[in-house]
Amino acid sequence: MTDFNNLVPVTETQLNGKLQQTVSAKALHNYLKVGNDFSTWIKGRIKEYGLIKNDDFLIFDSSEFRNQSTNNEQQIKWTTKRGGDRKSTDYILTIGTAKELAMIENNEKGRAIRKYFIRCEEHLKEIAPAIQKKAFKRLKARLEVADYSRPMCDALTIQRLSLGKETKPHHYTNEFDMINRIVLGMTAKAYRKAHNLTGDIRDHITEEQLNHLAYLEKSNITLIDMGWNYEKRKAELIKLSQSYIIRLLGKVA
Repeated sequence: MTDFNNLVPVTETQLNGKLQQTVSAKALHNYLKVGNDFSTWIKGRIKEYGLIKNDDFLIFDSSEFRNQSTNNEQQIKWTTKRGGDRKSTDYILTIGTAKELAMIENNEKGRAIRKYFIRCEEHLKEIAPAIQKKAFKRLKARLEVADYSRPMCDALTIQRLSLGKETKPHHYTNEFDMINRIVLGMTAKAYRKAHNLTGDIRDHITEEQLNHLAYLEKSNITLIDMGWNYEKRKAELIKLSQSYIIRLLGKVA
């Protein structure tokens, strides 16, 4: 059986403002074994069939086509017979455009690869509702953890005020760092560095981690209101976190 995914990988690229399934025109040309050289073939097809740049294809002046999906790090490299990169232009086609070009060739290989592209599209349609549902659940978790962040800071301010103490920025940071260490194993600053991130780490972590953070922040508000000090709250939050994980694993099982 032909391994189409290895010969002509379908990847994902930001094109025309959205993430789309795409194909390297060079990979398609190489598979189809079209008589013309690549440059003549692709430019001829673009002109003949009115393909539109940034709608039907993108141009990459590089030997590499990097998949822009965070879930897939596929990379296509083109080499000369002598070895090394062939520094030339590649055209990144939408899967719809790739289907058209395959059909135009009107040969067995063209028909076979077209069917493969259709299967890729059908698979995406099948999983799209699940992807959308997962994204919605993550957004809900992100909003929930945001709901508790401000009240937690307010509770800390009130507690310290009742003790005649001023609350400075690092006091709030200490609370968030404590909870981040329990859930993520490190502070937000360390997490950003470890994962090469910028901005709020809560925009990058998983739905499960967000729910865990929200649970501990909500619990911490109660403990602060009860007048517990930092060390006592930390010990209790660690216990609550362990219980939370056990319950979560029980649901999965």
